[in-house]
Amino acid sequence: MPKIIGDFMEVAFSNKICKVKVTTIEMPGPNIKIITFKGVFPHVKFKIGQAIVIRIDETNYRNYTPSKWNSKAGTFEVIFHIHNNGPGSECIKNLQPNDQITVGLPRGFTVFNAAAKYHFFFGDETCMSVFNSMKDEINRSENNYLGILELDPESTEVPKKLGLITDIVQKSVNKAEFAIQSLHNLDTEIWNLWKDGQFYLLGNAKSIQAFRKALREKGVSNKNIYTQPYWAEGKVGL
Repeated sequence: MPKIIGDFMEVAFSNKICKVKVTTIEMPGPNIKIITFKGVFPHVKFKIGQAIVIRIDETNYRNYTPSKWNSKAGTFEVIFHIHNNGPGSECIKNLQPNDQITVGLPRGFTVFNAAAKYHFFFGDETCMSVFNSMKDEINRSENNYLGILELDPESTEVPKKLGLITDIVQKSVNKAEFAIQSLHNLDTEIWNLWKDGQFYLLGNAKSIQAFRKALREKGVSNKNIYTQPYWAEGKVGL
């Protein structure tokens, strides 16, 4: 019965679902896996920050955010965090070149504010894919970004390998504790440029809450803060 339900969903939403094949795999860190997929979706108008959904078994799907997308070439890339504590992580860990999977095509609201000159990222390993796509667009537009990432020790070199220039802090029991310290240590002249920019807070729900509170206390307007929790302790599939 579960497989029948999964197959029915694919038929019912066939215009929003396609099969793609794994073409290349990179491992810039022990828990970070970059996969490029190939398929056919020439009419998709992808926007930075939109998510795809991947069928990970007969009944379950998980959301992931591409770091690169090319509808004309039929390719996209996702930077996955392999956290080893769920079916989604297990599925991605086992993917090999030429494997075929089912994906739901991109959907979601516009995340990236292309009009902003200054952009600020805050998140963790789960956010590298979307932050990498934002970084590429910001560089193309000759605008500016800063970022603070809370990372596990084995992931600290990954942003550099991606060309993502951010401050790296360790995670803490007190969520966002060291990230907030880094925020307060920003040079006044730099902060005066960024305080009216666009802030993207993604990843752990409690870390987002704490960091957003710190931004509000420093005078950042609500309208300049975008938040998107990807995960929370004890919860599956945010």
